[in-house]
Amino acid sequence: MPINLAGVSYTYQAGTPFEKEVLFDISLNIADGEFLGIIGPTQAGKTTLAQHCNALLIPKKGKVLVDGLNTADKKTDLVKVRQKVGYVFQNPEHQLFKTTVGEDIAFGPANQKCSKTEIERRIREAMELVGLDYYQFFCRDVFALSGGQKRRAAIAGVLACRPKVLVLDDVTAGLDPRGRETILAVIRNLHREKKITIIFISSSMDEVARLAERVVVLHRGRIVLEGGVRTVFAQVDRLKAIGLEPPQITEIMLHLNQKGIAVPLDALNLDEALEAVIAALKRAGAGAPWS
Repeated sequence: MPINLAGVSYTYQAGTPFEKEVLFDISLNIADGEFLGIIGPTQAGKTTLAQHCNALLIPKKGKVLVDGLNTADKKTDLVKVRQKVGYVFQNPEHQLFKTTVGEDIAFGPANQKCSKTEIERRIREAMELVGLDYYQFFCRDVFALSGGQKRRAAIAGVLACRPKVLVLDDVTAGLDPRGRETILAVIRNLHREKKITIIFISSSMDEVARLAERVVVLHRGRIVLEGGVRTVFAQVDRLKAIGLEPPQITEIMLHLNQKGIAVPLDALNLDEALEAVIAALKRAGAGAPWS
């Protein structure tokens, strides 16, 4: 299910003394089944852009098509758009408002007028997708959950509505390493196994490097860099110029280059980096003592 933005601009509180234009002439196509990372410094417009993808915001200029539906057209049923594109906000635990996990996950399907049997099916499926055991967590008070469990429960609530696209807005922020890794594993599985299109906003360059296929870089409301994840993160100088630090692996490879070891900057994980270093040392005739 594609999402197409053409010439999108957006201004908050237009016509008031507090008017602030946040997006400027954004054109972007998101393909069905894609994993898109959106990065940028603070107040770059990342969340504003993402919220146009499921009609939480309507463009002031330009247009957004979600599976062919024009979000600005008054004839468009925006509820259907939002059912197609699920949104998980920053601090998604704040999206939990029912007493128990099961009740919270059931809320969306119930609003879609699903039968009791279908609601039960969707609850079980969503809990399985996020790694929450049905029998252990269905009746659990949401306030008794850990931070990571709350976030998984919130994601399950969105998944129970069966969206084709999932927007994740910095959902790992503030979690401990274990909780963060669990959430990232869930997201990876949703994309690889369930073929859900993912739009992933993150302040962590390392997370985006590990998960995304394509990256869009925003700065002051404009797209300043776009391309494959390797291509984008190899643009170290351009990223640093707008206040973004590249992934740690990229920094290591850059440091090795400065020390005279010619290695590429597009490694995305430790295994790729080690392979590149060994190859560079062999080319230099030094050998690799650990190979």
